[in-house]
Amino acid sequence: MELTFGSAQKHTSKKMRSHPFMSIVFSAIFGYTNVGNYARFTIFRELMKNIPIGTKPKVLDLGAGYGEYSISLATALPKADIHALDIDESRIRSIEEALHKSGIDNVHTHCVQTENLNESDFNFIFSVDVFEHISSEEMPFRASYERLKTNGYLLVKIPNRTQRTILPERWFEKHHEWLKDEHIGQIYDLESLKQRFIEEGFRLVHAAYSDGWFSRLGWELAYLGKRMGVITQLLTLPISKGLIQMDRLIHQGNWGNAIQVIGQKI
Repeated sequence: MELTFGSAQKHTSKKMRSHPFMSIVFSAIFGYTNVGNYARFTIFRELMKNIPIGTKPKVLDLGAGYGEYSISLATALPKADIHALDIDESRIRSIEEALHKSGIDNVHTHCVQTENLNESDFNFIFSVDVFEHISSEEMPFRASYERLKTNGYLLVKIPNRTQRTILPERWFEKHHEWLKDEHIGQIYDLESLKQRFIEEGFRLVHAAYSDGWFSRLGWELAYLGKRMGVITQLLTLPISKGLIQMDRLIHQGNWGNAIQVIGQKI
């Protein structure tokens, strides 16, 4: 399975929708422009190698956002039954518009809490950097378990409880303030996330750290570049992506700013 990413950005990004010609030019030169999402996808693509879902799976994307993972899977697996769930109505509308413009017909959207989803028997459920926005007692581990087939898989990727930075932290004060309100569920390290999976009834299949020093530096440069304006953002983009790719090659896996666990329903 060959996963690609970012083909729908021209349909989901407000800036690109406002400047369609420039979006074509930027995409041709720079590729995908959101460094954080780019980094997440490089991890997701590697994690998918641990999940034998076949060519016709039923898949649930929990907290689908703008649907980029759902679209990527739907494109790579045209016979799959993909479901994109998000509680933000505007994002669901954005996904539906992107699906229509992309001619993709094997993705179904849901604007409900996971506990209220009237679908089950999924082969695979995944959530990439979503659970940290949810309080621990409301994280849908149990709802996911109940909606999986026996031997189905749940993948959760979230930021590590402890974050390491490279450049002076005062340069990122606005981001840190945002995190205090948004990341109410950023409470797990790798061992405690593994334990949560076990407590919910899953058998552990994979657990790892990701996003080491090079990936962090790539994010920091991209963040600062974006704050300084569009030109600086575009100039830092290739460097940031290169650092992320380097991190994927040399990261040893004994720590990281992100953690991910895959569990199997037994």
